[in-house]
Amino acid sequence: MQNSKFLFILSTFLCLFIIIVYGTVLSKTIICNKDNCVITIPRNSSLSQVAQIFEDSFSIKQNHFKISMYMTFNQDDIKYGRYDLSHIKNLRDLINMITSSKSERVKVTILEGWKIQDIALYLESKLSIDVEKFIYLCYDNDLIKQLSLDTSITSLEGFLFPDTYILLKSYTERDIIKILINQYKKEFNSIKPDNALLDEYDTITLASIIQAESRYKTDMDTIASVFYNRLNNKEYLRLEADPTIQYLLPKPKERLMYKDIFDDYKDSPYNTYTHEGLPPTPINNPGLDAINATLYPPDTDYYFFVADGKGKHTFSRSIKEHNRAKAKYNASRKSK
Repeated sequence: MQNSKFLFILSTFLCLFIIIVYGTVLSKTIICNKDNCVITIPRNSSLSQVAQIFEDSFSIKQNHFKISMYMTFNQDDIKYGRYDLSHIKNLRDLINMITSSKSERVKVTILEGWKIQDIALYLESKLSIDVEKFIYLCYDNDLIKQLSLDTSITSLEGFLFPDTYILLKSYTERDIIKILINQYKKEFNSIKPDNALLDEYDTITLASIIQAESRYKTDMDTIASVFYNRLNNKEYLRLEADPTIQYLLPKPKERLMYKDIFDDYKDSPYNTYTHEGLPPTPINNPGLDAINATLYPPDTDYYFFVADGKGKHTFSRSIKEHNRAKAKYNASRKSK
């Protein structure tokens, strides 16, 4: 009887020990230098050879890697090929990636300026995710807290980082969101200054407007300076940014009407023609160039800009200059 009791306690202890070791080893963080995240596993590589590759590339101890492979029964399932591991967080992710067949991996590209809904619909087409669940999770307060983002954030709009990812078909909506958010954190933390001009949430909010205004980096920089000049000048506290009105429309318009700005959406806090300062949230998910422009705006004396009809912008220091630029643009439109 005593022997049976002892064996039961021993087996329970061993099970708990294995569970703890299993979780600890697989959750070991992997830090990847963005410039050196691509590795190649040659055909017919042994487990020891692959372990050596990861030790050389990412300082993963060979024993940790081998133990992880045996614990997950994947020691004979490594798939050779070229891997981009820039989005891998820990050993569990790494093992999933290198033991999944090509048919289980999907390359997706999230474009700069996409909104949550755009991303959800795109991922549905690539991975058959549940669109409604993805969107719901992007507004879920509990998940936002788990992701350790600013406590004032009410949704993940602005933080689903645009990039190219290799995702597994087995990933859930929650898994994908975490990957996108982790990439945002990695990119933002790599470029943020010690003393930013705005807090993180306002930085991403302004970056989302800049992203919607232009796709050219040089224009983004100057547009950022215009918006900062307006925010810091009592005469021009309204940003008067068309994308914040477009954000409110059921469908984007090629050209906004007076009615859109000063009638239909006059009272919306997103209307930067009728409200001072920034809108309450980002209006899309900005890319690295837009975020960088917001963090490091050049010093200019511009207060206005208008599209030049060729995809870029003309910048002005005074309303008189601005009206001339607008007249020139309108004339070019009518002549086409």
